[in-house]
Amino acid sequence: MVLPPINVVEPVPVTKNAAPAAVPIPDQSGKTAAAIAYRSFRIVSPENDGSVAANTALFDVRVAADPDLQLGEGHAIMVSINGQPVGQRFTSSEFTIPPEFWGDSLPPANQRQQLDAAIVDRNGEVLKQAAPVTFILRYVAGINRPPWYRPRPMPPPRPVQLPGERPKPPASAPAADPWAKKFEQQGLRFYER
Repeated sequence: MVLPPINVVEPVPVTKNAAPAAVPIPDQSGKTAAAIAYRSFRIVSPENDGSVAANTALFDVRVAADPDLQLGEGHAIMVSINGQPVGQRFTSSEFTIPPEFWGDSLPPANQRQQLDAAIVDRNGEVLKQAAPVTFILRYVAGINRPPWYRPRPMPPPRPVQLPGERPKPPASAPAADPWAKKFEQQGLRFYER
């Protein structure tokens, strides 16, 4: 089978004046900072003092930044769990902690974890730090019943008393059991097996 050559598109050259650059603003220390400063940055999920169901220790993290993350400036989000950096830069406001972070063993179930997040520039300098969040990483089983739970047994069936007159057995047939006559006198129904 002979295939035609693949399509190749040449990149369009971009001049440096095409994108407006951030205007440097001097701060109190005399250093210049980018005009875009983050007003707020917080961890939305997991919630503080909440819990996360994660049997494989993988869980989602959501953050909120105001204004949005400046990807063109090389800004990214760095996170750490219990003081240990995840070792990966995230460029989205919603991401999953990678399984490589935990190594060969999963963390113990139902333990408190602390999540820290910060916006960093391309050199790794912290631009805005979020307030740390503590949560419980819990495991979920299929049936969560307490150990003392036992379903109630069904009550045994009771004989039903029929209203009205009961049909009598034919007179020619003798009673099969002496108890049948006693049951008939008391108005109970006799079940034959």
